[in-house]
Amino acid sequence: MHKLHLFEDRQSIVKAMPKKLVHNLSKLGLLYGNGQKVMFCGLINFDDQIAVFLPRNSDFVEVDELSTRKVCATLLKALKRYLDDKDNAINADELIDEGIYGQEYLGFIFALFEDYFNNGLFTRRVSERKVNSGKVDWNRTIKQSIPYMSADSPVYLKLAGSIKRVYSNCETAKIHAEILRKLDKKIGWLINDDGAITKQLINIPVSSMDNDAKIYHLNNELTRAYSDRDIYLIKQLISYLKLESMSQKSDFSIGVKRFEGMWEYMLLKTLKNVFPVNKKLAKPVYKIDGELKLASRKGQRTDIVLRDPETGDFTVIDAKYYSAKSVETAPGWPDLVKQIFYAHAVKSIYPESNVSNMFIFPGKAGIIQSVHMAKPSAKKIQEEDLLDEYPVISCTFQNPIKLLMVFVSGRYMN
Repeated sequence: MHKLHLFEDRQSIVKAMPKKLVHNLSKLGLLYGNGQKVMFCGLINFDDQIAVFLPRNSDFVEVDELSTRKVCATLLKALKRYLDDKDNAINADELIDEGIYGQEYLGFIFALFEDYFNNGLFTRRVSERKVNSGKVDWNRTIKQSIPYMSADSPVYLKLAGSIKRVYSNCETAKIHAEILRKLDKKIGWLINDDGAITKQLINIPVSSMDNDAKIYHLNNELTRAYSDRDIYLIKQLISYLKLESMSQKSDFSIGVKRFEGMWEYMLLKTLKNVFPVNKKLAKPVYKIDGELKLASRKGQRTDIVLRDPETGDFTVIDAKYYSAKSVETAPGWPDLVKQIFYAHAVKSIYPESNVSNMFIFPGKAGIIQSVHMAKPSAKKIQEEDLLDEYPVISCTFQNPIKLLMVFVSGRYMN
């Protein structure tokens, strides 16, 4: 089992961080702030060790090895769901460049493990011809045997039959087992029971073929496959071997450089009573050479809007992946203006409803409670200095680890 290191996204580089890990982070372009901070959420393998970067402000306490592995596995499962959903997104606005690493590799990991747990190791089904044994093939018996007449009925002394046998020691099974053991050693122990797959496949011999020969063999196997499962599995094995041939390196990384999009998406999928309001918001119109042209793709786009099913009131939420531990790390003026304007836009469509504003930051708890506006003349701000004509933006914090777990489970948060 690999040694596991746990860090956080946006964490400062410390001396305790392995030099090879820092080198890999730098090579992948995952450092900022003069190379002193990490911008990455996911997993990096190096020197047979694994570093996992949890979302910022996770403040995860390592109680024991099992709980640590469980949290890391949850992050990988959340990344898998998010990236799959992202690939299936119809809205082009959602397809922004977030700096995605190892998505194809992550897909193979879950696809091959899931297939193995559901169907087991690849087996070749062969039908062997037999005489006076197995299921009788009457067409072949009539064609190949001479009948003897008895009471006006033909009697066949040699019945052509067949017995179906299943073999799990073929070359394809060897390749399948070898890939599973390799993935299990690299990362399977983090997702599944420690070493379970390797223990189950320990007696399957290793293939003596090189990568190119394995791919050639599997392509031939594909021409003989007829079941949907066999076809799917063989294609997955071929694609994995091709990816392995292209990479030519043992280190790998899985995750996203900019976690902001995933933070927003997880909240969108786990909060109750999300209300689709974006298509109803006003869109800009440009007058060009006397002609009015609607710029629908440049329209307003809120992060999340909730509507209370009982009162009909709205809450406009901005999912902010900020540190939010001080004035300096809180949302700036552009964020405030946008949030105030979006609340106004929703109010213009539903004038009878109350509309409130909210920021959601990552963290188990935080010191920022709300955002207000005041005149700059006062040196020490008092409650009476706050301006009523500007709406209050309330602030709340969501535990990133809990959010990952709820998102993976497909449930909603309370």
